[in-house]
Amino acid sequence: MRAALLCFLLSLSGLPVMAAALRFAVDTSISLPYARFEGGELKSGLSFELGHALAKRLGRAALFVPVARKRISQALESGQADLICGYASGWLPGPFQWSRPLARHEELLITRADAPAPQHVAELAGQAIGSVAGFRYPALEAQLGKDFIRDDGPDAEALLRRLAAKRIAHAVVSRSYLNYQRVVVGFMLPLHQPLLLEQSELRCALSMKADLSLRQLDEALSELQKAGPLQVQF
Repeated sequence: MRAALLCFLLSLSGLPVMAAALRFAVDTSISLPYARFEGGELKSGLSFELGHALAKRLGRAALFVPVARKRISQALESGQADLICGYASGWLPGPFQWSRPLARHEELLITRADAPAPQHVAELAGQAIGSVAGFRYPALEAQLGKDFIRDDGPDAEALLRRLAAKRIAHAVVSRSYLNYQRVVVGFMLPLHQPLLLEQSELRCALSMKADLSLRQLDEALSELQKAGPLQVQF
C-alpha cells in the first residue's frame, strides 16, 4: 500500500517514477572472464559489464541474482530473475523469449598432449570427458548418445586442474575461456590442437514475467552493438 501510494503521489507531482531494477540471473558455476564472485555477489566480468551497460541503455539499474546452473530455468520461469545473457537456446529449456545474437561461442574438446589426440568426435565414444555439472553439451549428446561418458566437475577451472593432474585426458571448454586462461592466467599445460565441437550464437533469455518486452531488449542490444562494447566472446 505504501509503495502504491508513493507512486501515485509522485505521478501527481510530475516527478518521474523510477523503473524497477533489471534482474540478471548469473550462473554461479562460471568464472572469469565471465564472472567473479565475492561473498556470493557478482563483482566483475563480462556478465557484470554487459548487465550494467544493458540496464543503462534501458534507463534502469542492474541487479544480479546468483543462481546455481540447474536452477536457472526455474528462476526465470518463476520471475525470480528477468533474464540471463550469454546463453544459447539449446542449453536452456523453457518458455523463454530469445533476444537477437550478442556474441559467438565456440565449444572445444581439449586433450592433454601426452594422450592420444582424437580426430573425430566418434573416437570419444566410451571415454570419460571432463564436463561441468548441470551443463548440457548438445553436440556430444547428439553424436555420442549413450556413449557420451561425462566426468563432471563444479566448473571449468576444476576441469583444467584435473587435466593437469592427469585425472582426465579430455575436457570441454569454450575458446574464449581457454584463451583467457592461457593469456591472462598463464595456463601452460601442453595440449593437442583443440577439436571444434560446436559453434553457437549466444543471446539473452527473457522471462515471460519480466517487465520488459523483447523489442525493448533487442533495441537496447542493437544500440550497444553499434556503440562497440559487445565486441567480446562469451
